[in-house]
Amino acid sequence: MTVARADLVNARSLILPFVLVLTAAMLVVQIVIIVEGGVPGLYSGILTGIVALGIAVWVRHWYRTLLRVRFGIAIVHASAFAAVTTSFNLHGLVQVLITSGGQGFEAAAGLLLSTPWFGVTLGMSALWGLGLMVHLLGAILGRGWED
Repeated sequence: MTVARADLVNARSLILPFVLVLTAAMLVVQIVIIVEGGVPGLYSGILTGIVALGIAVWVRHWYRTLLRVRFGIAIVHASAFAAVTTSFNLHGLVQVLITSGGQGFEAAAGLLLSTPWFGVTLGMSALWGLGLMVHLLGAILGRGWED
């Protein structure tokens, strides 16, 4: 039988609101991209930066509490990665398929690789994913405790 530590924090009450607000924020970013003409631009870039700053401020504020949640910081990192990159990847996929007008995969790939969608889909996912993988390996080696 496993005995729960008395000083553990309820991850659901701490992390779930973070994920919901982050998801809503990324929905706003994707709506701004639609307004910008369907391609990431200056305003969506600024908003994405504000979201990133918000994530950093939130983690800094709740850092000590997150340390009492097993894999807490890693879960927040993975949740942020999923919310941000998935919003861009899904939007990019839909936008490229619509814009290619059924001209085939080559046209869709050309649009993806020759527009700002390249950076916010492939580039961001690859680099952030690498950092997340290193973080998760470290968290696993620390058995979920990152302090």
